[in-house]
Amino acid sequence: MAPVAIDERPAPPKYHEPVQGTVYHGDGREEALLKHLQSLPELQNNPGTQPVLDAIHEFGKGENRYLMSVGDTKGTGIEKLINEKKPKVSGQARVGADIAGLITSGLMKLVLELGSYVGYSAICFARHLPKLHPDSIYPANWTGDVNEDKAGYISLEKSEVYAATARGALELAGLGDVVKIVTGSSTPSLKNLRKTLNLPRPLKFDMVFIDHLKPLYTNDLKVMEEEGLVAPGTIIVADNVVKPGNPPYLSYVRATPAQKRAMLDRPPLKTQPATTPNPADANDWETAFCDGPLEETLWTPDESDGVTGRGDPDLVYSSEMIGGWDPYTGERDACEVSVCLRKESN
Repeated sequence: MAPVAIDERPAPPKYHEPVQGTVYHGDGREEALLKHLQSLPELQNNPGTQPVLDAIHEFGKGENRYLMSVGDTKGTGIEKLINEKKPKVSGQARVGADIAGLITSGLMKLVLELGSYVGYSAICFARHLPKLHPDSIYPANWTGDVNEDKAGYISLEKSEVYAATARGALELAGLGDVVKIVTGSSTPSLKNLRKTLNLPRPLKFDMVFIDHLKPLYTNDLKVMEEEGLVAPGTIIVADNVVKPGNPPYLSYVRATPAQKRAMLDRPPLKTQPATTPNPADANDWETAFCDGPLEETLWTPDESDGVTGRGDPDLVYSSEMIGGWDPYTGERDACEVSVCLRKESN
């Protein structure tokens, strides 16, 4: 396991005090953001994607306007995964050296996001797809043909309000046809996603960006494994693994198949276990959670709406962190980038 990749750039200006444990979303700011974006003359008549991203970020600087977005520092690192062309790499390559090379054929076509929020990350990442795949078929016109040249960005969002805000921002950015937002709870949505999207097996997503309710990360990944939405070749990017942290998820993607198989022999937990704390010392991230707490992954959050994922313990991941900053508070954060390398024979 590699240590956290430290972002060497200066921390962004501090616009807000740390917001963990306070009201920082769902109080009308998302609706206000959409009205603000739609009122700006400079965002009319197809201005491109960057002006929309800049306007969202500027809005979030205001008092009581903190936005839960991936931000520029982490977003830039993830964009490189989508936009960079490298030769295909096989075997157990270390992520830090070869992650871009693990993108099949050097390009990503199908991207799945859990948690649209206001559409910042969807704009940030999906904007590369049209220029990389100008002749592909995008989500509105997908059929069940497995040979169809599909490309697109699918985003799952539980909140109708957030979904409406994201759709409005995407339209202003000219990406309304590239991104499809599916509303509803993420876990049952994932269970039914192939039918919803006309996405037949064995098609999978090239990249998955996870940025929704933190306790759902692990269970939703397990469902994606079962449904074949994640398979060898998929890159999974999970945000906020340092702030606020997600030890169960990190333990799952860092575990060996043998560790995961052994955990499946145990009964599921009926109540939420005590949460494992983050390491006290940043240097300890290098070895943290490689041996657990896998037992916490046996608990299914209520927000999964009764859908429990068993997962595919035979999938082998290689993981590394991309360091960054909260774009408004200046606090250190990171994304865990996990490459699904192969399926191990049991």
